[in-house]
Amino acid sequence: MNFKVEREVLDLGLKVVGISITNLDNKNKSKKFLKFKDKAYNALKEKYNNFEIETDLILKGFNELHKKIGLKRKKNTAISESLLKKFLKDETLPSSNKLIELCNIVILDSRLSVGMHDMDKINGGVTLKQASSDISYNFLEERTINKGQYIYIDNNDVLYRLEVNQNPKTIVSENTTNIFITIEGNEATSAEYIMEVASEIIDLITSYCGGTASIIYK
Repeated sequence: MNFKVEREVLDLGLKVVGISITNLDNKNKSKKFLKFKDKAYNALKEKYNNFEIETDLILKGFNELHKKIGLKRKKNTAISESLLKKFLKDETLPSSNKLIELCNIVILDSRLSVGMHDMDKINGGVTLKQASSDISYNFLEERTINKGQYIYIDNNDVLYRLEVNQNPKTIVSENTTNIFITIEGNEATSAEYIMEVASEIIDLITSYCGGTASIIYK
């Protein structure tokens, strides 16, 4: 799996780690996994008691990234902030399979943006870059990516827009056996912290889904 990040994106202040994990079992939710999940969510409820989203430096860091490319916060909320808002309101979170649930837990705990893709649905390598012109895309509805927005692309399609919209074609399912993960930070997060989160998600996934992990970009 080849993952390339163009300098123009890094110059915005975005920090990213790329991971591949192969030969996974995403089907069986064991008693051990269910016990871990319950314990993790209980710990997160304690962690975020009386938490103020508006003042959190990590979440603000993603909004600052978006401001640099002329985007407003309301319609371009990073996945970490969106998920945390749902969690704090006790709304139902995506839980279709183990990988999605483990990804949710890591996002909530770290407040970083984690993207997870079915590697077998990716055409060629992946590049993180700024759009050089306006691009039409249709994930669930027809929309436009404006010039300057940063995007993940493979040889054929946009896979992810900012930390906001993922292409449904690469969303993981129970049948997914190989995944590509990106972990994004910003100017409010150190490289060391991002690597700690990368190690955490690798440990969790390989513990509960098996597989072989490699850090392919840092």
